Amino acid sequence: MRMMRMLTLVLLLCLPAGAGAAFTAAAAAPDAAAAKKAWPAHLRLLTGPNGGQWFSLGDPIAESLSEHVLPTSSRIGGGVANIGDVGRKMGDLGFTLTCFLGAAASGEEEYKHINLDNVTLMANIYPQVLYFLLRKDFADEHGITSVETLLQKKIPLRFASLKPGTASEFILSMLLKYGYNTSFDALRDQGWTVFFNDYAETADNFVTGTLDCFAYTAGTTVPLIKTMEEHTEVIILPLDPKVLDMLAAKFKTRTYVIQPGDYKSVTAPVPTLGDYTCIVTRQDLPEDLIFAVNKSLWEDRDLIAGVIKDFGALSPDTALPAGLPAHPGSVKFWNDLRTR
Repeated sequence: MRMMRMLTLVLLLCLPAGAGAAFTAAAAAPDAAAAKKAWPAHLRLLTGPNGGQWFSLGDPIAESLSEHVLPTSSRIGGGVANIGDVGRKMGDLGFTLTCFLGAAASGEEEYKHINLDNVTLMANIYPQVLYFLLRKDFADEHGITSVETLLQKKIPLRFASLKPGTASEFILSMLLKYGYNTSFDALRDQGWTVFFNDYAETADNFVTGTLDCFAYTAGTTVPLIKTMEEHTEVIILPLDPKVLDMLAAKFKTRTYVIQPGDYKSVTAPVPTLGDYTCIVTRQDLPEDLIFAVNKSLWEDRDLIAGVIKDFGALSPDTALPAGLPAHPGSVKFWNDLRTR
């Protein structure tokens, strides 16, 4: 598939000016070329930070779309940044969290910068989970059993998450402010040392003991956490159900329960903040194009899930969340699929 994608791109570059879009549409589906004149010459997929699930999904999704729809490229992005870049036509599709769309619609002043002009939901893909990972030796020493007790202790802590602008940093800031009336700055004042870095370096520092706590969002099956558990003892901290209910009402998040057996360290159910990884798209892209994009991802879901298992959760039952608008092409595809 990758070789076909490269050959297609080379052929596009060799065509005379203005011929690229026509060639691409015809190559994607010759029998419907006339109906696809409004399609762009290629698609641009915005993913996530290096080492994360969104980043890893970039290649298999681009290959699926290049084979079945249009030549597609992917590049690194971030949860909130992807929304703005799609709206500014710097990308056509982008990974983000459904709660960002809920935040933009919440009326809160600090989220008005999330501009949904020309941006709409394409589909929910798989559940997104907030993991509050604490080293077990630190938890045992200080008697910490939940995020609540961690915050109440007001003790020095070496804490890390992903960089500002990522989904993890955004949702943690939301949780701290609206769930616990605090912030990263306030936590620094009480003795926390706060780092923002990528997945790999942060995980290494956690395992070697130079970090006490690592909090970030990911899918329901995270190889990185399982790898960390092989090298050090970990506790995944639960969140207060009342906090989770309040955030759900305000930002369209949900409660997710990590079950015993999901990870070696989990021996009892762990309620935490849940959401969905979704893909947003440009509102002005043609309905038949976005229909075709959804169709390609649905039909190749098993192949894509071979790279990131969570992608297999893509379902017509959850693709279109209640209370949030979606692209007409998505609405048509998923409604058609549900009625078969």
